[in-house]
Amino acid sequence: MVVPDPITPLTPAEQALVDWLNLFSSRDEVLSVLKADLQTAIEIELATIPIYLYTYYSLDRNADSGEQIDDAQLYVNKAGGVIMSVVVEEMLHMSLSSNILFALGGAPQLYGKAPAAYPTGLPYHKPNGAPGPNGATAVSIPLAKLSFEQLWHFLQIEYPEKFDTFPQDRNWTTIGQFYSFIRCLINTSFITDADFQHGAQASAIQPYNYSPNNVDTVYPRARFDAWKPAPPAVEPAWAQPDTHPGGAAAAVFADADDSHAGPAQLVTVNSVNSAAQAIDTICDQGEGQASLHGPEATDDPSKSELSHYYKFLTLQAQFAEYPGTTEGLPAQPKPPLPVTPTVSEKGLAKFVYNFPDNPVAAKYPEALQPIAAFCSACFQYMLIMTETIYRVPPQSQKLFFNQALHRSMIWVLDKYIRTIREIPITEGDYAGYRMAPTFENVDLGPRETSFAALKSYGERASAAAAHYAAAHPDQASTMANVSYYVSVAISKTGSDGHAMHLPDVGPYWR
Repeated sequence: MVVPDPITPLTPAEQALVDWLNLFSSRDEVLSVLKADLQTAIEIELATIPIYLYTYYSLDRNADSGEQIDDAQLYVNKAGGVIMSVVVEEMLHMSLSSNILFALGGAPQLYGKAPAAYPTGLPYHKPNGAPGPNGATAVSIPLAKLSFEQLWHFLQIEYPEKFDTFPQDRNWTTIGQFYSFIRCLINTSFITDADFQHGAQASAIQPYNYSPNNVDTVYPRARFDAWKPAPPAVEPAWAQPDTHPGGAAAAVFADADDSHAGPAQLVTVNSVNSAAQAIDTICDQGEGQASLHGPEATDDPSKSELSHYYKFLTLQAQFAEYPGTTEGLPAQPKPPLPVTPTVSEKGLAKFVYNFPDNPVAAKYPEALQPIAAFCSACFQYMLIMTETIYRVPPQSQKLFFNQALHRSMIWVLDKYIRTIREIPITEGDYAGYRMAPTFENVDLGPRETSFAALKSYGERASAAAAHYAAAHPDQASTMANVSYYVSVAISKTGSDGHAMHLPDVGPYWR
């Protein structure tokens, strides 16, 4: 039986702010700030997603498998599973903040709200944070491949809040401080259950649309026999000794089912209590369950899932550069000791694609720019489709979610990025690197005509792929895959003539 986290009681600092707001603020002011801060929360969560995805896609998780996996490949597989598990939960947090705002009668805004350029700060984050490995304190997060330094930037994002730190909605140091401020607004005497009943609960993003794990969040803990059936078959007495477990026995799922405060991880909101459950899930998963001493390493009652901060810290602790001390790290949760076997960036190079830092499409060779731009167009269209969920009739939401978000994330964007990273850059600013996604805020125009704009980006990418293949025959297969995944997004149909491409959201916005 899954036992959810209890709702965290207000700390003395939070109660002091609630008391102050009750005395010196007004209902209109509190409600206005609450809606604005929830939109900011959406943009904070959204800002982290391209950063984590970029590093995730720098990893080659499939170079070796089964009994051939060495320590470096095991680490890269673990890093991939852990990073993707955080991405999945950041998407959950963005959805939870969106559901709260929708319940208040607001319209969550995602399209064009990702960071405009990289490296980037997070919305309203204090310009300086904890010192990194090189002593720098600026919170300016790059798009970068996996490295010891990039993991430090991840820690800057997820840095845990000290117990009873004063809530802060501007110039915050930790995300926990920011959500603490939202929690205080919700707990004022001005906000009631009725305030969360302006957006139909049945039209919010529903719990059945979320799963904490997928094929990309699982990783092997050790070498395994890829051919062993699961559950294991009965073997004859004369069989050779079994030296490796089967894939199912070696599999680790990075996220736990009980990592949430409400009845489900993704909750719809219609009351002060359900809004508080959503906020608690976001905070616990990011920084760990609150305690009288500060965050814990885990974020769930079963103690089977680490918080985002501790997941990244544990990955960093396996690098040879990890000092193994608490210097520069908060005392709570207690930092892990160095993890063995240690890894190095040089040792991991075989399994890490050589992505450039903070790429932009305009700096790729001209022949490849349309291919890069289509990747960003798909990302923006995903955000539009997420906004559209709130406009889809409740009885059609599950089908729309599967045809829109699942198809775009799994069958288009994921496969497209895996394809373009096989393209070596031979000239220009990024010569010597591999092609990587840029996650730019490309303009798809008004939402009601955005699918037509996506098609236009796709047609240009397909034409560019054909021209590039003609000039570079060794890249013909890769360019054919570029064109194929473009068609999956904008034009693919089944043998029966049924559309298998992404849905046109226009009718929901006109």
